[in-house]
Amino acid sequence: MKQYHNLCGSILKNGYATGDRTGTGTIAMPGYSYQCKLNMDEEGVIHDFPLLTTKFVSLKSIFEELIWKLRGDTNIKFLIEHNNHIWTEWPFKKWLEDTGQIRNIQMWKDAEKSDYADEWKAEKKSFEEKILTDSEFCQQWGGLGRTYGHQFRHFGEITASELTPEVQSFLNKGGLLDPEYVVKKGEDQLMDAVSLILNNPENRRIIISLWNPSDVKKTLLPPCPCFYQFFANQNGYLHLNMYQRSCDSFLGVPYNTAQDSLLLVLMAHVTGLKPGIFNHFFGDAHIYRNHIKQVKEQLVRVPKELPSLKINKQTTNILDFEFSDLELIGYNPEKGIKGAVSI
Repeated sequence: MKQYHNLCGSILKNGYATGDRTGTGTIAMPGYSYQCKLNMDEEGVIHDFPLLTTKFVSLKSIFEELIWKLRGDTNIKFLIEHNNHIWTEWPFKKWLEDTGQIRNIQMWKDAEKSDYADEWKAEKKSFEEKILTDSEFCQQWGGLGRTYGHQFRHFGEITASELTPEVQSFLNKGGLLDPEYVVKKGEDQLMDAVSLILNNPENRRIIISLWNPSDVKKTLLPPCPCFYQFFANQNGYLHLNMYQRSCDSFLGVPYNTAQDSLLLVLMAHVTGLKPGIFNHFFGDAHIYRNHIKQVKEQLVRVPKELPSLKINKQTTNILDFEFSDLELIGYNPEKGIKGAVSI
């Protein structure tokens, strides 16, 4: 995908060195964008699907994380059950911190942060096994807080635990409310967007915002892709703009571009439209220092022809899709390039 290669090349050429939350350091650039055009033929095959070819990117992992978000889930159990470990590092680190274990475990293999230490990996594997087998442990430690799934389906929700003691007392006449009691129902932005596309296609407010300032501190990592605007005002087509505030350009961006292009495909499918243009807007576009070698390796590889995608299932509910409903055609990527995620 040439657009992605141009992004990485531009960061290396024009970016500047920064510190960051993780302590790893980055080469960063403030703002960028690229466009992906999805071309559906008369047989329903979508050509030029933006799945990176200069290293392997798993469509299965992309789909599983997407459907996990759209179904409103914020616990990593579903992902681990599907052999998807993309979010484990954050709750695992919090568990180590909150239980005082982190000071006794070496996190990185070396000073360059090229990979996690063996003892870190072994303990993380044990953590995931507990998530799968111990329901109480899973409930306490498997959640990411009010991140993607919550904001897609319950934006602005208020529970009793967020009320002041005085308000709780007033509402319950001196008693205590169940902390999980929903005082104010949140907005189901996903289903609202589907409804607007179907019933008011010229609307310029078909927007899903995942950035809720009130919830930023209530999640282990606030959403990176955080603002979506759908356009249904071209007859027969659906387009999507997505703004990503923070962009891990080696590990995250290839997944983000493909995943939100897939979101466009699925939303178009359930509303009877053809997917059109996906515009990916970047805020802080960066390459972590421990990924520079991998990015340079990738940039010498020549992009191949993009694959095609076909949706096999006839459905009107976006939540009903399974991975078996996707058919990836002609994907012939180069081998994967490993890099450690910074948390």
